[in-house]
Amino acid sequence: MCWLRTRFFPLLLAVCLICPVLPGGSLKSDAYTRPPASLHPAESPRLYTSVMIFRFQHKEWIFPLSEIGFDGVDPTTLNRQAFMNWFSLVVEHEINRPARSARFDRQRRIIPHQLGRKVDRQKVYEWLDSIHEYLGRPLEVPVIWIQPQLTTKKLQQLKQKKLSSYSTYFNARNLNRTHNIRLSVQAIDHTVLLPGQIFSFNRIVGERSLARGYRPARIIVKGEYSEGIGGGICQTSSTLFNSVDRAGLRVIQRVSHSKMVTYVPKYRDATVSWGGPDFRFQNQLNEPILIEAEIQRGRLTISIYGPKNVHYYPRSIPPAPHQGTFLEE
Repeated sequence: MCWLRTRFFPLLLAVCLICPVLPGGSLKSDAYTRPPASLHPAESPRLYTSVMIFRFQHKEWIFPLSEIGFDGVDPTTLNRQAFMNWFSLVVEHEINRPARSARFDRQRRIIPHQLGRKVDRQKVYEWLDSIHEYLGRPLEVPVIWIQPQLTTKKLQQLKQKKLSSYSTYFNARNLNRTHNIRLSVQAIDHTVLLPGQIFSFNRIVGERSLARGYRPARIIVKGEYSEGIGGGICQTSSTLFNSVDRAGLRVIQRVSHSKMVTYVPKYRDATVSWGGPDFRFQNQLNEPILIEAEIQRGRLTISIYGPKNVHYYPRSIPPAPHQGTFLEE
């Protein structure tokens, strides 16, 4: 009996040290497994030797590597493709975002730019080569920050130099036509065009319809006067064309009316219609440009601005008549 106690007790003690008993009688397992909800940010992270913990700003993600085959010892048991699939779907999906340029809102207020960010997945992939160095401790997700095309500082500099300005005149007592001009002017006002970008009047102004607030007014169709939704906006496009041409910008598409109009000199108009002719030009300069459009007491003025170091070659453009019948589109 003494012999049995002497041989058996050390063996029992060794088993207890290797496999400690939890309250309730079960054995504590070395493997850490979590349900699918573990793939989402954890509220109270704990450190485990078979998990990777990723952190970015105020978010944290814990991923149990045993779910993709890792045995906790041999790095080759880790399914790398499964890991990167999870990492892309969960972590990168929340972190990655495109850069957003600064811009003006409808009240001409500046909306600051937003830096873009992209996870440096190559660095994360390299971590898997030395997986044991990165287990069980929070890892800051490596991020590449991306500058937008137009920063807030650059946007603030766009009115340093006036490249051109052109004014035309209209009968403000023609309420429907004036209303349509005002809507189209609001649509293009404070539009910014980056180097190489193309401005499309139809794209910027959009469809002229009753649903979008446009009213019936006189238009020209095949050389004849008629009533149409959005009548009057061709004065906006024609004024823009002359300001653009005066600034020396590259005109890509311009179509004249089938009948002469009186608010611009002969052959200096630009007709537009939804689904038909468009007025398009390109900013071929070395800097962004800003379009400023406004109406005041029967006068429509469109100006082009740029920063002080913009290189441009202005052209000589005849001014618009100050008086006219103001009947034509």
